[in-house]
Amino acid sequence: MNRTMYKGLLATAIIVALTGCNSSDDNNDTDVSTFNLRIAHINDTHSSFDPTSLDFTAQVNSEDMSIRTSVGGYPRVATALKNARTMATDANKPFLALHGGDAFQGSLYFNVLKGAGNATLLREMNLDAMTIGNHEFDLGDGPLIEFANKVNFPLLAANLDTSADSQMSGVTNIKSYTIKEYGDVKVGIFGLVLEDMKSISSPGDDLVFKGEVVTAQATVDALNEMGVDKVVMVSHIGLDRDIRIAESVNGVDVIVGGHSHTLLGDFTNIGNGMGSSIASYAEMITNPNGTSKTCIVQAGEVAQAVGQADITFENGEVTVCQGNNTLLIDNDFKHKYDGENRELLTEADQSAAEAFVGEQDNIAITEEDVLLRSIIDIDYKPLIEEFEGKVIGQVFDANDPIDTGMLDHVRQPGVKRNGASLPITGSEAGAHVAASMVWKLNQHGYGIDMAITNTGGVRNDIKNDATGNLTAGYIIGSLLYFSNELAIVELKGSDITQLLEDTINYSLTTSSGSFPTFANIEFTFNGKAVAGEQIEDLHVCPNGVAAGGCTDIDPEMTYKISTNAYIAGGKDGYEIFDTKKLSPVIKSGFIDNESMIEYVEALTLAGQKLEELPTGLTFIAPTSFEEKLDNPVFKPEDNQ
Repeated sequence: MNRTMYKGLLATAIIVALTGCNSSDDNNDTDVSTFNLRIAHINDTHSSFDPTSLDFTAQVNSEDMSIRTSVGGYPRVATALKNARTMATDANKPFLALHGGDAFQGSLYFNVLKGAGNATLLREMNLDAMTIGNHEFDLGDGPLIEFANKVNFPLLAANLDTSADSQMSGVTNIKSYTIKEYGDVKVGIFGLVLEDMKSISSPGDDLVFKGEVVTAQATVDALNEMGVDKVVMVSHIGLDRDIRIAESVNGVDVIVGGHSHTLLGDFTNIGNGMGSSIASYAEMITNPNGTSKTCIVQAGEVAQAVGQADITFENGEVTVCQGNNTLLIDNDFKHKYDGENRELLTEADQSAAEAFVGEQDNIAITEEDVLLRSIIDIDYKPLIEEFEGKVIGQVFDANDPIDTGMLDHVRQPGVKRNGASLPITGSEAGAHVAASMVWKLNQHGYGIDMAITNTGGVRNDIKNDATGNLTAGYIIGSLLYFSNELAIVELKGSDITQLLEDTINYSLTTSSGSFPTFANIEFTFNGKAVAGEQIEDLHVCPNGVAAGGCTDIDPEMTYKISTNAYIAGGKDGYEIFDTKKLSPVIKSGFIDNESMIEYVEALTLAGQKLEELPTGLTFIAPTSFEEKLDNPVFKPEDNQ
C-alpha cells in the first residue's frame, strides 16, 4: 500500500506538519462519478492536554541515534488538524476531521475538570463528529450530557438507544448519524459504540446498546435509501471488531476507529516497528458481497498522532485509500551521550536529527496552537498545580534497598509491571489501595470485613516524587485516575472463595487486570491444584494481615466486602459479585482516589509513613502460566 504524504510548512502555525496524501486539484463538485475525500482523525486522546514522551531512532551522521522528545498534546493536535483542513481547502478537496472516542479520563486534568476541559479544547479543533467511547460513561451519564451540550460537533452512536432514559433522550447532540454535503455529493457519517458497554463502563440503567454488526448494516441501508452512497463509520469498538464489521457489513466505505489504541502503520524507519500485526494503515477489507471494500484507519492514543487518509470513490465505492499516521513532536531532542544521562543534542546533531525527521512522512516537528496552550496554562494549570503540589505523606519500603521510596505494583504475580516481579506476594501498591477502602468505609460505620478489588484499577506504583514526598496529584493522576466509587457487596464465605479462584484464573487466561488485590484476608492460590480446590487456607483478618488474629473463613457466614463500583456490577471476571450478592450493592458516594488520599493523610497525622504491608497472598503459578513468568525475577531484592 502506498503511504505517500506531502509535508508542508505552515509559516505561522507549525515548523513541519502533517499535510495530506495524494493531493488533487480536481473540483469534486462537478465530477459525480469520481469523488475524492480527505479525512484527518484522532482517537483515545484521554485528556492528554500536555505532551508525553517518545523514544525514536534518527539517522544522524550516517549512524542511528536513540532520541527522546516530547510528543503530542492537544495544542499540537489542534495545529495538525487546522493545517490539514487548510491544505484540503487550498486543494479544493472535501475534508472531515473525526474523533474515535475516549476523550475522557487519563490525566489529572480530567480528574479536576471532568469533561469541561475536553469540551473547551475540542471545540477549538473544528471537529466534524466524534463517537462515544466507553470512558465517556465512567462517571455515569451526567458528565457526558454536559460534554454533549457544550461541544460544537455531534456525538454519534447509532447503536445507542436513549429513548427510555429521561435525561439522555433529551440530548439533541447525541445522534445516530450526520450527513455532510459537498455540492451535490452527500457523505454519511455514523457512530458505533461498544455493544457490551455496560460490562466495561457505567452508563445509565435505562440506556440500551444494540448489536454492532446488525446496527451497522441497518444504518448503511438507511443512509443508502436517503441517497447517500458514501458512508464513513466512526467507531469505538477496537481494531478487531472494526475488521469484523468490514467483513460482515456491505457498504461501510471507511472506518475511523478507536478503543484498541492502535497506531496503525509502519514505523520501522524510526525504530518503532509496525503498529499492528493484523492491519496496516488504510487497510482495505473486502465486504461479504465480494466486491466492495472498507478502508480502516486508527491513530494510536493519548493525542500523540494525527492520521490522515485520502479516499477516492468511483461510482460510490472506494477504489483508493491511502495515507498514514504522523507523530507530532517537539524538537527538544535528548540523547544519552555517556550511556547514562540524557542531554540536549549538540548543535550539529540537532540539525542532522531535524533534517532526518523532515525527510520522514510519519513523524513531524509541530508547534503548539497558541490559543489552546494559553487556555491550558492560564485556566487549567493553576488548578492542577494546586493538587499536584499538595504533600500528603511519604513512602518507605524497608524491604527494598534499591527503591526505598516506592511500593511496586504488578497486575499478575511474577510478571514485571514497573520495578519488580513480586512472584509470590503480588502487588505492594494494591495492598494499600485495598486497605484504604476498608479504612474509609469503616470510618463511616459500614462494618466492612474485607476489600477485594482488581489490580487493573491500580494504575501504577506508589512512589515519592523527586523531593521525597507523596502528593495528592500523584494519587489522582497516576495511581487511581479512574476515580471509581467505593461500593459494598455482601457474599457468603463460600462464594468469596469461588470469586477469588474465578478472578485469578480469569486474569491468567483472559484479562491481566482482573487479578484481585485485597485487604483483611490471606490465602494461597495453588494453580497446580484441581479446579474448585485452588484456594487454600483462606483466612479473614479483621484488623489486617499484619495484625494477626486471622481465622478460617466461614462458608455460610455473610461478609461485607468493599470494592469499586465498576467490578461490583460483575464486570471483568467478577460475575459472582452480581450473581451471588445477598443484598443490593451499596454505592457509598466515596471515590477511591480521594479515599486513598485521606488514608495516607491519616497515617501521616499518626506519625507513620506508607510502608510495605503483607499482601496476604501466596501465589503458586499453574504450569500453563509458568512460561509467562519473569525468569530471572526482576529486582529480586524486593521480592520478600
